[in-house]
Amino acid sequence: MEVDEFEFGQGSVAELIEAIRAIRIDADPGGQDCFETKSPDWWPGGRTFGGMVVAQGLNAAIQTVPDGVDLHSLHAYFMRPTPPGIPSRHQVERLRDGRSFSTRQVTSEVEGKPTFRMMCQFHAPEEGEEYQLSMAGLNAPIGDARHGFGFPFEMEELGPTERRADGTYRSTRRLWFRAGGQLDDDPRLHACLLAYVSDMTGAAFRPLSLGSWGTHTDASLDHSLWFHRPYRADRWTLYELEAVVNAGGRATVRGTMHGEDGTLHTTMAQELLIRKLDVPLIFDEPAWLERQRKRLNEGGQEESTDGTA
Repeated sequence: MEVDEFEFGQGSVAELIEAIRAIRIDADPGGQDCFETKSPDWWPGGRTFGGMVVAQGLNAAIQTVPDGVDLHSLHAYFMRPTPPGIPSRHQVERLRDGRSFSTRQVTSEVEGKPTFRMMCQFHAPEEGEEYQLSMAGLNAPIGDARHGFGFPFEMEELGPTERRADGTYRSTRRLWFRAGGQLDDDPRLHACLLAYVSDMTGAAFRPLSLGSWGTHTDASLDHSLWFHRPYRADRWTLYELEAVVNAGGRATVRGTMHGEDGTLHTTMAQELLIRKLDVPLIFDEPAWLERQRKRLNEGGQEESTDGTA
């Protein structure tokens, strides 16, 4: 199986939405809201992709908040792998419903064992000052290179920026993505889909072994997202990732999601376990990497978003 298939999964958008959607079941004796999901078997290794776990827990929480509030942040920990094909139970605790903010805590478990815990908060829309760091040299997706290989999303890999003189990168991965087809207008659905994609970090958190697979045990430990403004998952987004530090067998990576006009709509931060394997696993080269190399050879070196070549 190619790495891009391993990472992205092979379902349709409709199947992804169905897998994310949490079904309400009877409340537990403590009065908490309870939901259930079942992950498809889209990934090898007997575990569910972390973005799916986040999106499912978020969907459960969303169903308990009042109308008129938007998701603005979530902070989560992965405690155990979530196996596909087995129901996951999500208990949602309503911590607070204030005039402007609603706060929820989600605990997910499989067969009685906790697998995931998340805090998320929702904010009633209000007017305020507008400011963000500039996005220099933003390039729109190339029309002829919008490949639909990363189902259920169309994706176009740009690769990392050039390595600096000190050995660091401004960005260790850059990709355009959008959900295939037109989606409903529900902003909460779009937030769940963006949360799903946010865990597609590739090997961006390992700058010393970029492009290599099967050399490390890569496992997400935690995941945080900030939603600065609502954005549609079926519009093009540029996802840029930056490795911050590798130390103690762990990696910290952060990412930003910008719309085609440069508007920053989502920010991500994550810590991962990166234990080097004594015997590397064997993976085929990702198909997107071969396509990117072919485009560069045919059309010259691709311009990076920071204006460098």
